[in-house]
Amino acid sequence: MTRTEVLIVGAGPTGLVLALWLTRLGVRVRVIDKTAAPGTTSRALAVQVRTLELYQQLDLADAVVERGHKVPAVNLWARGQRAARVSFSVVGEALTPYSFFEIFPQDQHEKLLVERLQAQGVAVERQTELTGYRDEGGRVTAQLRSAAGGGNCSATGRSNSNMGAWR
Repeated sequence: MTRTEVLIVGAGPTGLVLALWLTRLGVRVRVIDKTAAPGTTSRALAVQVRTLELYQQLDLADAVVERGHKVPAVNLWARGQRAARVSFSVVGEALTPYSFFEIFPQDQHEKLLVERLQAQGVAVERQTELTGYRDEGGRVTAQLRSAAGGGNCSATGRSNSNMGAWR
């Protein structure tokens, strides 16, 4: 039985960022995902300003901006003619260093987050799913099924501090 402090079920951006934060705080995490591989398509195209500000605290913002595409403005068209131009560079420029629209597809985003986790010694366990769990008072035991076979994961802690992440 593997002991861990936090089991994160789902290796999408939310679960991966949670794992990065907790690892940074010294918490032992285990990340599982039932898919065989990371996504190859994007369900999200842009990264919001507040996300970049959060990532700044994790030393991720520069990498996202470098790998992505800054969009300082957009043109709006109607009936074949430009109707307006919306500049993002002046919106919030006094409030944030990220006063632009950042295009960074989810599949590339997930790849960056996995790379950062691997650099901290955390691997995403693919083809592994949570099939059940038992709250045993001072700890939770999770039942897992993987391509390699079954297994259990025991986490000791407060049972009222559950976290979840979905793909």
